[in-house]
Amino acid sequence: MTMIELKFGQRKVVNFRGARKVVGGLTEKNKIDILLYISKEFANADKEEELYDIVISLCKDIFECDNTTLRMWKGNLLVPSRFLKETVPPRRDLSPDEGYSGFTFKTRMPLLIQDLTHHAEYIDEGETTRAVMCVPIMYKEDCLGTIAVESDTEFFYREDDLEILEALGSQLALAITSVRLIQGLVHANEREAQILKQLEWDMRMGRNVQSQIVETAIAPWNGLHFGTYYEPMTEVSGDYFNVVRQGNSITAIIVDVSGHGIPAALVTMSIHYQFQRCTSLGMGLSETLAELGESIRPQLPDGTYFTAFILKVYSDYTYSYVNAAHQKMLHYHNGHGRIEELDTQGVPLGIFEVERSNFEEKHGRILPGDILFLPTDGITEQKNEQRQELGNQRFIEWIRQEKSTIEEQRDKIYVSDLVGSLIGRFKRYKGDMRNGDDVSLLALQCNPELGKAKTLLSLAKSAAKAKKDQVAYDKALEVFSMDESLKDSLVLLGKMYYRDRNFEKSVQFLEKYIKTSGEESEHIHYLLGRAYYELENIPEAKRALKRSLAIDHTYAKSSLRLARCYLKDNETPKAIKVLQQGIKSAPTNEYLKISLKKLEELVKRKSGDLVVSEQRKEAV
Repeated sequence: MTMIELKFGQRKVVNFRGARKVVGGLTEKNKIDILLYISKEFANADKEEELYDIVISLCKDIFECDNTTLRMWKGNLLVPSRFLKETVPPRRDLSPDEGYSGFTFKTRMPLLIQDLTHHAEYIDEGETTRAVMCVPIMYKEDCLGTIAVESDTEFFYREDDLEILEALGSQLALAITSVRLIQGLVHANEREAQILKQLEWDMRMGRNVQSQIVETAIAPWNGLHFGTYYEPMTEVSGDYFNVVRQGNSITAIIVDVSGHGIPAALVTMSIHYQFQRCTSLGMGLSETLAELGESIRPQLPDGTYFTAFILKVYSDYTYSYVNAAHQKMLHYHNGHGRIEELDTQGVPLGIFEVERSNFEEKHGRILPGDILFLPTDGITEQKNEQRQELGNQRFIEWIRQEKSTIEEQRDKIYVSDLVGSLIGRFKRYKGDMRNGDDVSLLALQCNPELGKAKTLLSLAKSAAKAKKDQVAYDKALEVFSMDESLKDSLVLLGKMYYRDRNFEKSVQFLEKYIKTSGEESEHIHYLLGRAYYELENIPEAKRALKRSLAIDHTYAKSSLRLARCYLKDNETPKAIKVLQQGIKSAPTNEYLKISLKKLEELVKRKSGDLVVSEQRKEAV
C-alpha cells in the first residue's frame, strides 16, 4: 500500500512563555490533503482487515505517534484488533469502564489527555504512554470501537490533531459500510435474504455518519430563521449544506456532488472540513470557492465534480453571494410578492483549475418577511408519472401559492412550515416515481416583526443609557419575547443583569448570545467567566476565562480573574503561573505586576511561618 506523502517537520514539545507547546507538525494544507487522502485510501480497500491496516499506517505517518491502537467492540469487551507495536505490559481486552479507550467508548466523546501521569486511572501500571488522543467509531447510538493515538512525550498533540483523528474515525465508519457491502455481495447466492437485510443496515450506517456533518435543525441567527429538507436518493447523499455563525455575519453554502452513494458522500465530508477551515480563516466568498475547488480537485474520483452556491448575510441584513454553476437562489420579496432569481457568473468545481477571478460576487438585502431559497436540482429536475420535469418556474409558482395558504393561518415566522408544505407538494407531484437525484433545500426567512423589534430595541438602549432601568428591561424583554435570536437584545440583557449583579440571569443571556450569534470576543467570555465566578461555579468560570485568553492572551482582566479562580481552589502555583504568563503577554499592565508581587510575598510569608513552626516542633 502506498502511503500519503506529506512534507512536514518533526514535532517537538518546547517550553514557551511558561507553557508546553508543540512546534512542527501539520500545516492547514496538510490537513486538507490528509482528509482527501483518507477518503481515497479507504475507498480502495476491499476488506475490513485492510481498513484496519490503513488506519494504523495513516496514524503513524500523520501524528508521528509511538503507538496506535484500534479496538473493536466484540461481545462485551473492547478487543485490540490492530496496533502499531505490542506494549509492556501487553494489551488486553477492556471493559467500558477501563482506560482511556473504555472511557471514550462509554461516553461516546473524543478524548485528549496531554499528560497521563496526572490521570493514572486511564493506564495500566508500567505503561509508558504519556499523551493520548482517543475517538469513538459511531453508528447511531452505538459505538463500534475506538482509535487511540499514543505518544511517550507529554503535550505532544493539539486540538486540531484531535479534529483530524475524529474525521478519520467518521470516514472509517463510511468505509466499513462500503467494504461490508462488497463482502456481502460475494456470498449473495448463499444467503440472499440475509444480504439484503445487511445492505440496508450498512447503508443506514453510512447515512448516520453523514448526518453528523449535515445539520437539518438549524437554530435562528439574529432574526433569520431556517427551514431545511434533506433526502438522499440512496441512504447516503452527494448533497451538502451548512451554516456557519461568525458573530456579525453568517455564511451558508449548498453543494451538489455529481454521482450518488458512498463515493459522492465521501467527497461531501472533505468539502465540509475544507469549508469550515475557510470560514474560520475569514476567507471571502470567491476565495472560499476557489480554495474548495483547488484543494479537492486532485483527489476527486475520475469524472466527479461539484457545484456550489455560497451566501453571506451580515448584521445589517445585506448579503453577498457567489454561484459556482449551481441552481439559482430565489429571493421572495415580502413587500410586493415578487420572486427574484439570483445568479452570478461561475464555473463548476473539480473539473479544471480555478481561481478567484472565475467567480462573480453580487449583493442584495433581505427585509422583514423576505425569504431566500437555496435548492439543489433534485427538486426542479424531478419528473412525474407523465415524464414531465418540474422545472424552476413551476417551483416558483408553488412558493407563491403555498406561502399564501400558510399566511392565512399565521402571520409570523413560518419558513419551516413553508418548506414542509413545498416538499409535500413535491411528493404529490412525483407520485410513485422514484427520486431522480438527491433532494435538498435550505431556506432563510427574515422575521416579519423585525422592524417593530428593532424600534423597541432602540428604545431599550436609549432607556438604559438614560438609566431608566425598568423601561430598558421591559423593552428588551419584549424584544426577546418576539425573537429570542436577536443578538443585540441578548447582549444588552446579559450586560444589564451583570451590572445589576443578577449573575444567574446574566449567565443565561450571555450563554445564549454566544451560542446564537457565534460571537468570539475576549470581553464577552470575560463577562461570562466573571458572572460564573460570582455564582461560585469555578469550573465554568475557568472555562470561559481560558476561552477569553485564547482569543486575546493580552486581556489582563481575564488573567487576573482566572488567577482568583485558582486561588479559590487552593491552587496557588497555578495562580502565580497565570499571572506570570499575563505579564509576559501584557508587560505594561501594572495590575498584573502588583497582584503577582502580593501573591509571591504571601507564599513566601507562609513558607517562612512553616519553617518557624517546624523549628519549634524540633525544639520541643
